[in-house]
Amino acid sequence: MQRIELPVSPPAFGQPSNANNIKRALISGYFLKVARDVDGSGNYLLLTHRHVAHLHPFSGYLSRRPQPRPPSWVLYHEFTISQNNCIRTVSEIQPEMLVDLAPQYYLGNLPTSEGKDLLMELRHRLPPQQGLGLEREEQEVEQEEEEGDRVGCPEENQGSSSGSEPRNQSSTELCVLQ
Repeated sequence: MQRIELPVSPPAFGQPSNANNIKRALISGYFLKVARDVDGSGNYLLLTHRHVAHLHPFSGYLSRRPQPRPPSWVLYHEFTISQNNCIRTVSEIQPEMLVDLAPQYYLGNLPTSEGKDLLMELRHRLPPQQGLGLEREEQEVEQEEEEGDRVGCPEENQGSSSGSEPRNQSSTELCVLQ
């Protein structure tokens, strides 16, 4: 770290902000593996497959004494289909994280369900200054489209000396068709 002149900070093990950042990183990669407790008793409905599952019997949540109420939303690593469907290696998450980190899936591609309705309702309740990922992504797409209109078509610019002629809609179609 010092060799490449990056700031060195003390580790934040066990800090709530560190745990939150780890959960955000996990959701960014495993956003398809989310389940929610449908009745408050540990019956989890997987948002993508619509299977009902329970926490694995050896889960840390079930081994605590006194046994706490099961988390309402979880990110899981493994789903086992058996006589008693189980999810293993779970982490409690907040649904706001799903709306913020993977809105393109949860608000667009997720099959219609009560879970999707809850996330859509949550999205409308969140204040705009929180910076939802969907608005950020829409802005990025618009910027890419604007930049795409300014970039020259490589086939057209091979003979040109400047190489940065702006292209119009017809030249874009030519590039795609070639």
